[in-house]
Amino acid sequence: MDEREVPEGLTDEQLSWALKAESLRRRAHEIAQRHPELDAGDIYHALRCLELPPAERLRRGLSRGSLRTHAR
Repeated sequence: MDEREVPEGLTDEQLSWALKAESLRRRAHEIAQRHPELDAGDIYHALRCLELPPAERLRRGLSRGSLRTHAR
C-alpha cells in the first residue's frame, strides 16, 4: 500500500494498522507461494497471532481446542 492507495480520513492508528496488515498479507502470500499446500489466509492469521502475548495465544488455543473435544 502506498500513499496513492491510502483512504482519506484514517486516524494515525488506523493507518498504522492498515499498513501492518498489508505487510503481513504480502508476507503470507509469499510464504504460500513457496508452500502451495498452505492457505495464505491461514498464514496471515498465524502471523497476526504471533503479535499477541504468549498467555493470550495459549488462552485462545485452549479455548478453540475445547470446542473440538468430539474430534478425539
